Amino acid sequence: MENKKHWWQEQPLTISAVQCNLGDDDNWVLDEYVAKYGFNTEQNLHLVANENSHFGYYSEEKHGKKLDAYLKKAHAHGIREIVYYNTHSISEQTSSEHPDWLQLTKDGQPMKAYSIYNLVCVNPNGPWHKNFLKEIEHLARHDIDGIFLDGPIMRDNGCYCDVCRADFEKRFGHSIYEGTRIELQTMRIESATRHVKETHDIVKSINPEIALYLNNSALRADITGSSTRKLYDYVDIIGAEGGFHEHRMGAAGLWQLSSKAKHLECIEGDTLAGKKPIVCFFAGNVSGISYYLHTPAETLLAYAQSYSNGSNVWYGVHFSASEFINTQSARTAKEMNEFVLGHRDIFGPSKVCARVALMWSQHTANNYASSVEDSDFVAARKSGFAERGDHFGELISVYDMLIRNHVQFDIIDEVSVLNGTIKQYDSVILPEVACLSDETAKLIAEYVAGGGNLLANFDVGMYNEDGSYAFQSKLADVLGIRGEPRIHLSPFIGVAYLFQEKNDPLLAPLTFPRIPAPILNAEWNYADDAQVLMRVNYPMAGRYTPLPGDDERYPALTKHAYGKGTAYYFSGNYGETAATHRNIVEYGKIIRRFVDLTSRSTVVSDASGLYEVVLRRQKDRFILHIINLTSAMSRPIEAVTPLYNVSFTLNLEGFGIEKDRFSIHSIRGAKVENVCESGWQISFTLNKIDAYEIIVIE
Repeated sequence: MENKKHWWQEQPLTISAVQCNLGDDDNWVLDEYVAKYGFNTEQNLHLVANENSHFGYYSEEKHGKKLDAYLKKAHAHGIREIVYYNTHSISEQTSSEHPDWLQLTKDGQPMKAYSIYNLVCVNPNGPWHKNFLKEIEHLARHDIDGIFLDGPIMRDNGCYCDVCRADFEKRFGHSIYEGTRIELQTMRIESATRHVKETHDIVKSINPEIALYLNNSALRADITGSSTRKLYDYVDIIGAEGGFHEHRMGAAGLWQLSSKAKHLECIEGDTLAGKKPIVCFFAGNVSGISYYLHTPAETLLAYAQSYSNGSNVWYGVHFSASEFINTQSARTAKEMNEFVLGHRDIFGPSKVCARVALMWSQHTANNYASSVEDSDFVAARKSGFAERGDHFGELISVYDMLIRNHVQFDIIDEVSVLNGTIKQYDSVILPEVACLSDETAKLIAEYVAGGGNLLANFDVGMYNEDGSYAFQSKLADVLGIRGEPRIHLSPFIGVAYLFQEKNDPLLAPLTFPRIPAPILNAEWNYADDAQVLMRVNYPMAGRYTPLPGDDERYPALTKHAYGKGTAYYFSGNYGETAATHRNIVEYGKIIRRFVDLTSRSTVVSDASGLYEVVLRRQKDRFILHIINLTSAMSRPIEAVTPLYNVSFTLNLEGFGIEKDRFSIHSIRGAKVENVCESGWQISFTLNKIDAYEIIVIE
């Protein structure tokens, strides 16, 4: 007998989050906004927020009776209620009353949050956690549908409170002030994980139908102590701030939602089963500008990117609902909520169809070098080592190259390698994956030897999973590289060039045999059977210095047969260079060519324009999502430029659905023309693509 579904598994979630109490009556917010704007769920902060404040902290004594009355009204509207619980900060007044609740820096000072609050220490042996569990037990006995934990946070520069210092010494046998970086990181992650586990155990012992979830990390180092993989067993929904974004032209800004959703889908694994829904938190206001809305166009695109990539949407705004309720942006959110709930079957559980994977390495992000995006809990930071690559920067730049070339792909991580998921892909790209465990490296080698194809770059595999130096690449035999590399750092772009060494199909897109080299390059010795496709010169003294000769160049792009597969190696940080120095378009063309040569295409569509394609499968049909971001060259996007007569070819073989013929139709109005079926391959043309189109193939 099939297990009964929990409420959060039954339909797509459209979650409202009014993130403040700035004067609107709570019942008005429910009746006039939440109930009338297409939301089927509310993550409720405004009910527990202090008057005229964004700060909320649930208290049974203060909020219990008010909550019960509100729940009756919400359930009468058919709206599920998830109660917001702040698990990261407290006010200065509460801090003065409970100084032992605070998270402390090494010099004993409270850690600030939002410049005006203090972070709490979530160590399960600490007094704040014990008080928190009492309140959670009270809260779970109400007729609530869920609890959202805003946190937990154990910052990377703490905690040095009395409890943490004692626990650290007991755990590691020496003073916390003598702790290594790995020991301190382990302590923070273990504290946050135990905090959530104990919360989960209490909530589920009272009512298993209460959904518990929190603000997880995605594509980020574990610098807040919150490790999404380690917390997986203790949450019912996997969520992350995928949509707290600024108006940026760069890749991180354009793809923040879809990239975070892809990573969360990797962590969930079998999204077709619908066990744990994914949700991206989308702030309707511009991140960092609390009282200024995203444009209607960017609101629609955020919804489209989320749902297309298997994620539900949490739509939160940080000022009064009465102020934004009549804006076009709010009406756009309403229209998208109603559209999603009007097509529950389309947005039900599904799985990406992909033969290419881009690897995120949590070990590299944690223990090597990786830039970090700005968030509520962490200030943005750049990778801090001049002669190291930037894993996040490299990944998101390659992500951009793949999307712009309309390549269908997944994000995978170390767990995907260890559990064998990697074997389902024709090709895998490692973007500055410097830290590898011996087991992960061994399984990647086995993947290539078995017929897989690999593209790696710079100092791949030169570090152990804990960040210690390995003295040689763990993928040396696979890539055909030998010894330790010499790192060459160019002071700026244009003083080193890549020179084509031989004709090879990978280089077919090049229109000139010389292109600018990445800023960072690694010089290795190579195996005799490694084919050198391009060489790079040592950095010149200046841009207008005569080009060096052949004797001043070393291999930069190579191809190496390994077992039944092929491994390509790019010696430079090409992705980061393209994103932060100059967008050398040939880098993206080489990436696209690598994919074309080494994998079976899933979706082919080469019209001009910037559009993301995501092919997903459900139990017995395929759904193609197309998100059109073509617009004027500026952010925010104010209007999307329609695309006309765009052709698509889909290869559906091997994705688990077998039919003699398929029917094709549009959900959002485009005309499907020139349909041609040949075996597993289906071709068609769409007469017009506005901001968002959905094609069903069944």
